[in-house]
Amino acid sequence: MSYSNNDWVQAVAKLVELTSKEQIKWAPTEDFFEGATEKIERALEATLNRKKYVVKRLQKQEWYDADPESYHWTGPYYALDIYQVTPFKGELVASAPAIPILRDLFNKADGMFAFQSGVLDDLLKPNSLEQS
Repeated sequence: MSYSNNDWVQAVAKLVELTSKEQIKWAPTEDFFEGATEKIERALEATLNRKKYVVKRLQKQEWYDADPESYHWTGPYYALDIYQVTPFKGELVASAPAIPILRDLFNKADGMFAFQSGVLDDLLKPNSLEQS
């Protein structure tokens, strides 16, 4: 038995909901699996119930022809990896299939991280134009 695409959509929708309600917090990470033909642009992680969720925005390498030097990068693509948290390290246990809702999760997590970091707070205050 395996999870269906519908199961994955429901699970990712739950992560989007929990993120929107600020019940989980996302932070940038460099702790992720990167395939030989992938270039990770940005990755964020959140931990929930001894599982680490890593959502990534990436590009994939595609070749024009048989020449190994004749390639270009396509994307963005979005991916979600789930790790089981153990005392010594995280073990990759699942990767979501390519489903459109992964883009929504990435954008929600990235936006929530920016909001929780207060990146616009100084600019939104009246008379806050201090120069360094």
